[in-house]
Parts: sequence; C-alpha cells; structure tokens
Amino acid sequence: MNNGDSKAEGPHVGNLGAQPGPKGTPAGAQGQQPHFIRMYRDSFSAELCDEVIRRFEADERKHSSTTATRDKPRLRSGTMLQIGDLPEWRDIAAAYSQALEKNLQAYAQAFPTLQQLVSSPATKRTPPLLERIEPGQGFGMHIDASVAGTHDRMVAVLLYLKDVEEGGFTDFPFQSIRIKPRAGMMLLFPPYWTHPHQGVSPASGLKYNLTSYVVVDNDFRPPR
Repeated sequence: MNNGDSKAEGPHVGNLGAQPGPKGTPAGAQGQQPHFIRMYRDSFSAELCDEVIRRFEADERKHSSTTATRDKPRLRSGTMLQIGDLPEWRDIAAAYSQALEKNLQAYAQAFPTLQQLVSSPATKRTPPLLERIEPGQGFGMHIDASVAGTHDRMVAVLLYLKDVEEGGFTDFPFQSIRIKPRAGMMLLFPPYWTHPHQGVSPASGLKYNLTSYVVVDNDFRPPR
C-alpha cells in the first residue's frame, strides 16, 4: 500500500519524488515546493477493479460522456454511468467511499490546512462516476472547479481501474507531471486553476476510471 509517497513510474509519469508539506519547506526552495498531487496505490484490489469493469459493461444504463455543466460537449468523450445513486452498485460505492476516506485522511495530514475542512460537516462527497475511455476518446485540458455547478469542489478524486500501457495518462502541464494509469491507484489533487489537466486518449485498449469530488456543503451553517 502506498500512502501517498509517490514514485516515478515509466515514461509517462512525472517525478513525484519527496514533497515535504508546508511545515518542512524552506522559503525559496522551489524544487521542494509541494505540487499537491498524491497517488495512493492498491486502493482497490485487482479483483475488485475487474468486477467493476465487468458490471459496467453489462449495465445498459451507461451513456455518452458529458461534462458536469454540459456546456462543452466536444471537450469530453467516452461512456459513463453515475453509479452512486443506483441500488445495484451500493457495494461498489461503499468500497469506493471507504478507500476515499482513508486516503483523504492521509492527504489532509500531508497538507494540514485542509484537515479541519475535510473532517467537518462543512464538506461532503459527491457520488462516484464510472467512465470508459476508448482510443480516440478522452477529456481535453480543463479545470474541475470553475463555473457555477462546479465551483464548490475542493479536492478531485480519480481512481484508475485498469492498467494503460501506452497513452491514457493524466497530464498536469503546470506541474510537469504525467500519471500513468495503474489499476487500483487513487489520485487526489486540487481542482482549481492551479491544476489544469487532461485525460489523454489511450493509444490501444480501454481506460476505466471512477471519479468524484470533496465539495463544500452550501447548506451547512455552523452552530451559534
């Protein structure tokens, strides 16, 4: 199990290396500044990843991929299914939630300014979205928290369900990082303008992801 101490792997993965949190970063040490992208391996077992893919392919409710606001239909292409609200997928959604909470606590410990926010009732988690991406499909350069309907996002969550050997990487150009999909690996990162990214099309084979967000609960009011 990798608890976020990410390591470079293959030609498509940037060197995530050691990245001390804010308390351990000397002023002016640009090479040591955290990029806030963390990988957590073995968040799902290989067997569970295969089961999710099998059930996705058998589920006739899947449909063409869209963006959250549906305002840029050509930006994203693939096939998706919102599994979080479907009774038949409750076990998978529960397993995903359990993995996310474990990894989110490790992420918040690495970046303490986030810890109080993610552990309070002021935030909540969106239902997981399952997506298949084929060669020629993908998600162009974008940020996850921008227009109305997405501006409440605080942490982006991406769980790879299948190894992709060629292409298919998640590209963060500002951070000079490309992450190669590995089955069962969960990625946590900021959804803001600081982290534009794209899901590159796989050169061959299929790519499968589960995605969700930690969001601000706009209905929450602190007790007086």
